[in-house]
Amino acid sequence: MFEKLKANILFNKLLKRPDINKAYKMVPPTDSWYETICKVHNSLAEIKKLPSQELEIVSHDNLKLKGLYYKGTSDVTIVCCHGYTSHAEREWAFPGLFYLSLGYNVLIPYQRAHGPSEGKRITFGVFEHLDMMLWINEVNKINPNGKVIIHGLSMGGGIALILSNKEMDNVKGIIADAPSTGFNDFVTNISNYVFKQDGERVKNKVIEKFIKIYNVDPTPHNIFTCVEQSKYPLLLSAGSNEGLDKLFERLEELNPNSTDTIILPGCNHGNGMYKQTKLYQDKIKKFISKVVK
Repeated sequence: MFEKLKANILFNKLLKRPDINKAYKMVPPTDSWYETICKVHNSLAEIKKLPSQELEIVSHDNLKLKGLYYKGTSDVTIVCCHGYTSHAEREWAFPGLFYLSLGYNVLIPYQRAHGPSEGKRITFGVFEHLDMMLWINEVNKINPNGKVIIHGLSMGGGIALILSNKEMDNVKGIIADAPSTGFNDFVTNISNYVFKQDGERVKNKVIEKFIKIYNVDPTPHNIFTCVEQSKYPLLLSAGSNEGLDKLFERLEELNPNSTDTIILPGCNHGNGMYKQTKLYQDKIKKFISKVVK
């Protein structure tokens, strides 16, 4: 009952532009996230001291999207995809500094409807993957004969994997941390959690509303379809506490020849790079050195 009303509320709640200006609050040293949050704050302060260039692209639907480009010393560029309602610089400062220490160039774009980028709504990869293809084109203008690695986290990891079956010049590999699986699964999970027995009907109404507004069916934009047709080597990572083992097994079965995985012991969503830094960074270095040859 009232499925349409519930769907409208859910649609607006989930997809509206978030307020990402609030910094992570410091927690006491006894908190399990204390070390991670300290590293986030310290790395953000450090990367802000480095020279960067503000770049801008215009999306297919005429949104001005902003990004920060940090120039390294090599022809390899890491294109970063941030997560749902996230702050791009804050999320990618710590891994960005790592990539810069290796001499790589780093591009940190703000997704549509985040930060200085225009847009009223998030589309959970349906349009963001098109935006990221434009960012990759921009990188290729800067380094025409360079090599590109796409690295995404959470929703950004899902976006990265949605890109895996697309033709993109100079892209050599994709890294996806704790990837989301797609818009439909996202809406399904939230609908079922919030509305219980009405969840399936509400989910269908949300998808109908999405199609009506954007004239695009989000269904094909899922990681399973794209990974099965992947054109690039993939590295998947997640914390052991996230329960993504079966998801990764399924993705490996879909694309067995070029999918590698790492499960980071004792880690939760998004904090593996902070808690298992050496293990994770060694895996990344090995992956990139292999795919950029």
